Amino acid sequence: MARITHQVHHHDLHDEQVNLPATPAAPQATAPTAADLFNDATTRMVGGIGPDQVDKIVADLTAVQQMLSAASPQINNLSDLHTHIIIEQLNEEIASVQGTTSATGTPILGTDLGQFVGRSINDIHRDIIDIAQGDAGVQAVFNPTPLPDLATPPVPFHDNAEQTAFLTQFIQDSSHLGQMATTIANDGFQGDVAGLLQQIETFATNASAFDQSQGGLYSARFWNELRSDGTAGTAANALIEGLQTHNAGEVSAAAEQLATNASDLATNNIKVDGGTYDDVVAAAQATTVTATAAATPAATSTPTVQDIAPALASTTPTATAHADAGNHAPIDPAGSIDQHSPAVEMAHHLHHMWG
Repeated sequence: MARITHQVHHHDLHDEQVNLPATPAAPQATAPTAADLFNDATTRMVGGIGPDQVDKIVADLTAVQQMLSAASPQINNLSDLHTHIIIEQLNEEIASVQGTTSATGTPILGTDLGQFVGRSINDIHRDIIDIAQGDAGVQAVFNPTPLPDLATPPVPFHDNAEQTAFLTQFIQDSSHLGQMATTIANDGFQGDVAGLLQQIETFATNASAFDQSQGGLYSARFWNELRSDGTAGTAANALIEGLQTHNAGEVSAAAEQLATNASDLATNNIKVDGGTYDDVVAAAQATTVTATAAATPAATSTPTVQDIAPALASTTPTATAHADAGNHAPIDPAGSIDQHSPAVEMAHHLHHMWG
């Protein structure tokens, strides 16, 4: 009988490579950008800011502020200045969001906004988006999702006599102080720099104090343009810094922004007699002033009129000097539409964001 032999083959792992499918790597989590966080805050605001959303929104906006501060430590051009304006305005928005949980009339950053806290949040939030959407340089570091146009054209605020006098002088000073700084920069930063710095500081202090004294709907609409932590204050500080450090780019950006901010305010307001501020803006832009022998202005003073050197060319010709949301949410000039609690107020105006 034939003998059957069973041959057993032993496979050594060293003799034969076994290719097993690799375990897929866990997907890497992508850190949210400043725009992602700002968009998240926008989403949370829709429908009104409830108490359970305040901390989350504040966390989003605070992180945005920190990211932008790290991305733009120095102002050298208009895009840098726009980024710093956003950083400063976030202080106002964060404080306003936190104020939604306080009793009506509780001061926010020293200002009593009354029942218009929601209006403040809406206007600042829209303004920040408009600044970024109007400047490609800002979009490189912060590009929040744009919002649809308002369904209804905004209604200008009807100023009283005091507000008319203030804004008339504010428009003039915004243009003239920038012109004087530009003249000094063109002249190699020679001249009465110290005197001009004092005038700029007085201008910014007076504008911030006036807005704070108004409170209510006026401050809710315009404190992000007039306050020390708004557009005027940020631009004025940049003008001072540029003069002190001999940074011509910063001086140019700040002078341009001051004039543009004043023009934007002029379109958002009408005089006590119902007229526009177009004539005031035209006169301020047409008038040239000297930076020599300039005394510190009072709240209603006007710089000396005289021919000066040609304006310093902008270092950022492609950017638009727009740091005010010209399309503020529509309101009744008397404020009758805005008589709401902060949460309902915010819902009402964010509704307008989407038409």
